[in-house]
Amino acid sequence: MAEHGDILAGSDHVTSRFVLERSRVTQIKEVPHMQSLNERLQVSQGTRTTTGSQTTTSGKRITEGKMVTEEVNPHTEGRPSDEKSKMSTFEDLLELAGTRGTWNIIMFCMCSISSFISPLQMLSYQFLGATPDYWCSVEPLREANWTQDQVLSFAIPFSNSTGQHETCLMYDYNYTAAAEMGYDAAMANRPSLAGDSDDPIKCYSRDFNRTQYQSTVVTEWDLVCERRVLYSTTQSVVMGGKLVGYVVFGYLIDLLGRRPIVLVCFFFFILSSFLAAASPSVEVYILLKGILSLMESGQYLGLFVFVMETTATRYRAAVGTLFVIPWALGYMLVPGIAYLLPTWKIMQTAYSIPALWGIVYFVWLPESPRWLIMQGRNKEALKVLTQVAKVNKKTLPPDDQMISAMTLIGNKPASKKEDKKSSVWSRISSTLKGFFMLLILREFRVRTLVVFFCWFSVSMVYYGVALNADNINTNPYLYVFLGGLLEVPSYLLLWPALIFIGRRKSMVAVFLIGAVCIFMVMALMLLESENVQWAVVTLSQSGKVAVTAAFQLVWMYTAELYPTKFRSLAVGQSSMFARVGSVCSPYINDLMGATIAWGPSALFGSVSLMSAALTLLLPETRHLDLTEPEEKQEEVERFELKDHNAERNATEGVTNLSYTLEE
Repeated sequence: MAEHGDILAGSDHVTSRFVLERSRVTQIKEVPHMQSLNERLQVSQGTRTTTGSQTTTSGKRITEGKMVTEEVNPHTEGRPSDEKSKMSTFEDLLELAGTRGTWNIIMFCMCSISSFISPLQMLSYQFLGATPDYWCSVEPLREANWTQDQVLSFAIPFSNSTGQHETCLMYDYNYTAAAEMGYDAAMANRPSLAGDSDDPIKCYSRDFNRTQYQSTVVTEWDLVCERRVLYSTTQSVVMGGKLVGYVVFGYLIDLLGRRPIVLVCFFFFILSSFLAAASPSVEVYILLKGILSLMESGQYLGLFVFVMETTATRYRAAVGTLFVIPWALGYMLVPGIAYLLPTWKIMQTAYSIPALWGIVYFVWLPESPRWLIMQGRNKEALKVLTQVAKVNKKTLPPDDQMISAMTLIGNKPASKKEDKKSSVWSRISSTLKGFFMLLILREFRVRTLVVFFCWFSVSMVYYGVALNADNINTNPYLYVFLGGLLEVPSYLLLWPALIFIGRRKSMVAVFLIGAVCIFMVMALMLLESENVQWAVVTLSQSGKVAVTAAFQLVWMYTAELYPTKFRSLAVGQSSMFARVGSVCSPYINDLMGATIAWGPSALFGSVSLMSAALTLLLPETRHLDLTEPEEKQEEVERFELKDHNAERNATEGVTNLSYTLEE
């Protein structure tokens, strides 16, 4: 890769540079090669002398005989000033500070651990709410110490269609009299104990088989039969919290910055996670699960955007893929914790302990320098980049050149003073227009609609397949563990695909593979043969591998399709549609699956196929820098980007000139 500073040699003269005050023009002037004795003495004493200017050992620069106070950054001195011409994009600044040094590795590892924490709360509802066998509770018989088999044979109807006892119905008998008579006498005199109706009646409390699961939220609050919808709600509220979180925090992250949102979200995430284990009622439990999900979305979104914005273009495919490897590890840990811990309260506490890692972000997480530059906070961005360069053992150009480059990159005109007399409605209207900017701007409109649908479908299918163990009648511990284990190859296989065939073709391929596998699962379920159970599990997990790759790819692809100004908003709003899909998945599995076992697979396969077709409408972003359209503020306020270059950059991306193989 070409270096950002040029070495001038092979001449009887050397060049000296001096920057005119209040000008961006660099003048080149030749000076004699031989230096005067005075100049040599100054050099030997540690001062730097150029024609018309010099820098003293105290860090002050003297220009044209005047002392100009200017602090010298030890990490930005010593670089040729013509590097200014090489600093036209943020990627150039990032290259100068270092893109694969110690700082980059530390930040990546620190942020990616949040991926490990997320599945412990997102995918645990199947174990926190595990449902053992249950039947109507007959209090008089239980108090009379009847055995479980005696209660079932006397009080609970047997269903010939399912081959099991009914779960929500019981006979209308005088159970107080039956308890006094004893089991044998009651069985012999059942007609005399019958009530007004021979038909079974509904019951409103249940007994559970505690040998299967000692304590779950289902057994704690009787979340079966007419209360079964509350069980699905315990998971849907998690996805609903993420829906709201990605919308709200997607906007706030762009408005307030990455770091403050991450810190606030982690604080409330930790608090609500532990409080959920002490919930006194199912309503409080649902509320706390919604809050922790809301906060989880904010911290995850902020950290993901931060990592993508501080990663060089040529490493984004690797970083975007490896960022979610910890998710797979957390995924695999979910059934392990559930298997070892007998009660849901202890289980929820164990799932919450890793969240304490968030304390690290209060100490070590900086603000995104890219976001700071786009906000015009160049001194803060310089401070961050200086720290990056220091840790990576790199040297930056002088501070004034860095600030000038940042100003040009940000290209943000002075904001107009807000009219104090503006109405409340105008401010609300302005906020709403900013929120819907992606649909208002014509060059983003079709792209955004396609991205929204892809997020919706991939999330619905991912969580639907991951939590569909009950409908395909398999061991939930093994099924979820295999699902987590197969996440790793799905990420690793995605990596070379992104490099060699690009984002768009990769996404089309994984959606198609997922659709084919899920449709084959549906076909095998229609056969209703026990001998194909292994094939159903294999194909289901194969489809999940493809969908997992699609889920990871859509995160990275979306971040590359939009400029910094709209990136967090785009990812946040897209994630909102993803949460709509994931909110639907437990109801699809629990309610539709109870009626038509193969119905969920038919639906999941169909939306995967539609997503593959729509992805063809998206542009390719391989080898392109994160786009920064150069629209004017006035044009954004009118919701039109009339400048041709801005429209081209927003649609096609900005070519990364630094992406060249080293020779």
